[in-house]
Amino acid sequence: MKRRKLKKGIALLLCFAFLLSLAACGNEKKELSGKRLGSIFDFFNDPVEPSTEPTTGSTEAHTGDQIVDPPVIDPPVTDPNQYADTENEELNKIFDEYFAEYVSESIITYRDYVKDGSNFGVQPPVVNDWGSAGTTAETLEEDKKHQQEWIDRLEAIDVNTLTEQQRFDYDYLLESLKSSMVAYENINLGSAFSPLRGIQSEAPTIFTDFIFREEGDVHIYLDLMDTFPAYVDECLKTEQEHVDAGYGLEDCVIDEIIKQCDDFLTYQGEHFLVTTFNDSMDELDFLTDTAREGYKTQNREAVKNSIIPAYQKIKESFTGWKGKNKIKGGLCNYEDHGSEIYEYVLREYSGSSMTPKEMKAYLEKKEQELTKEMQSLYMTDPQGYQYYVQNEKTLFDYLNDKSATEIVDYLMQNAMDEFPDIGEIKYQALNLDKSLEDIRESTLAYYSLPPIDDPDGNLIRVNGKHKDDMWVTLAHEGCPGHMYQTCYYRKTNPNKIRLLGLNLGYMEGWAVYSSYESLKKCDFNGSQYASTLAELTKLEQSLGYLYHGIIDIGINYEGWTLDDLKSYLRSKGLNESAADQLYYIFVGDPGVYLSYAESYFEIQDLRDYAETELGSKFNVVDFHKAVLDAGPCKFDQLKKCVDKYILETK
Repeated sequence: MKRRKLKKGIALLLCFAFLLSLAACGNEKKELSGKRLGSIFDFFNDPVEPSTEPTTGSTEAHTGDQIVDPPVIDPPVTDPNQYADTENEELNKIFDEYFAEYVSESIITYRDYVKDGSNFGVQPPVVNDWGSAGTTAETLEEDKKHQQEWIDRLEAIDVNTLTEQQRFDYDYLLESLKSSMVAYENINLGSAFSPLRGIQSEAPTIFTDFIFREEGDVHIYLDLMDTFPAYVDECLKTEQEHVDAGYGLEDCVIDEIIKQCDDFLTYQGEHFLVTTFNDSMDELDFLTDTAREGYKTQNREAVKNSIIPAYQKIKESFTGWKGKNKIKGGLCNYEDHGSEIYEYVLREYSGSSMTPKEMKAYLEKKEQELTKEMQSLYMTDPQGYQYYVQNEKTLFDYLNDKSATEIVDYLMQNAMDEFPDIGEIKYQALNLDKSLEDIRESTLAYYSLPPIDDPDGNLIRVNGKHKDDMWVTLAHEGCPGHMYQTCYYRKTNPNKIRLLGLNLGYMEGWAVYSSYESLKKCDFNGSQYASTLAELTKLEQSLGYLYHGIIDIGINYEGWTLDDLKSYLRSKGLNESAADQLYYIFVGDPGVYLSYAESYFEIQDLRDYAETELGSKFNVVDFHKAVLDAGPCKFDQLKKCVDKYILETK
């Protein structure tokens, strides 16, 4: 799950700028979707025997460092804050104004968040375009000044006049806005064309997932088609400035961007943006036949004259930029405080308050714990363990003849008894267009949030190219993962300001955690080893996430080279042939995988902590309710909510 971003100014240009979805500094396309990263073995095929060769390089990552204990979770304390009994109306006014400004910044942002803006006192933008991607010194200064104005207004509020929930929402927004200011000083440390979240990767699904509710939506769609080249030109102009300053992307990252463009530009017959649009038009019963055919013609011309030339220009530009970057490797190699910036990146993607060094130690300790758990399973159920080893790649093949809808429905009916009941969830589960399967190669599936006032518009997209592991994938994207968490939180009637932000650490952490919990309900096609298979699936995939996290920190904070990465993989008994692919991913999108790699362990630790504190009084449904009621937030805030739950239960 991820929310696609195509936002004006600095937010657009920082590959780690998802937090800036909260910043009032431009126009953005937001959609919840994401990379449901599978086990490490999805990347590292054919594991080899652990290497005994000494590792090399200047990093700390694999030189036998002593693993220090990570920060411990302190026991709950009574909150010393005094809260008001009635809400502060000035703060509510700020929330309302911020929401209205943010949602109306572009037609894309507007459509993502609201179906009918009049329900929220929000007017749609006048122009149906992508907004501005310009990042001149003047526009950046204006955006920064406006951002500071929001911060100043919030800081002028007397926090002692806030109710408990208002204080939580206030802290959430103020911390996010302050944190995002870091990006304004580091405009060069990112790109609008990153491999996982760049324009060239995201634009196709913006078009193919476009919802047509009335004829006016068709006009908006065609306007976006027509204005796409100008938007790309602005982004390329800024990218050229980065290249000229020596901050261009590394060649391995450029090669992936070029490949994505080639995948988009390679087609037989009509382009998929023509065929998918035609299919959509044929389903709209509010169009006349004449209008339908006219729109099809307009779209075909727009694809030919606007979209395809824009992708060709992206490819040509990046081809010309190969070999021109002056700085190799991860963020820490950038002279403009790269390591300090990575600390910001780490917090925003993981939601954790740990430093990179602390997080690496934390993950290494988790690795030891998971390995011991695997050893324990081998001792207690050796037959089940051997069955897993022999059949790991085919455990879920019995689901291959099931549709995504059938699997999600089964999960909703059979794997939700440990989660609060919220009634029926309406949704669609559809396959990606065949032409998108290669373009979105690393995407197994994603969940798209509907507008706030369209609770039944839930959509799960599945990459039909990937059939393996669909239980965990659809539990992650559907129920009890992203779709369930989103629907649950919206039903709590939160302040709408909380529905703008995107704390990926919480959201991906929950989706990973809950999908593992759902495995308890999987019988693995009636296997006598079902409980062992469920536990080993969780442990193996957890190790996969964990290794991704350590590698991310190694490359972007400790300065691992490609050779260092290969050495690390050998030291773990993994095939180093995956190193090239992994390297461009972590260099091109620093921090992204931390949303999965570390955040799951944070939520599992909170559960272990609550169980220890409450003993026999612990109830798993109540714990899940406490986490879900909190909504997406940083983990230090979530800890306060779990503390409150513990104190009230005791």
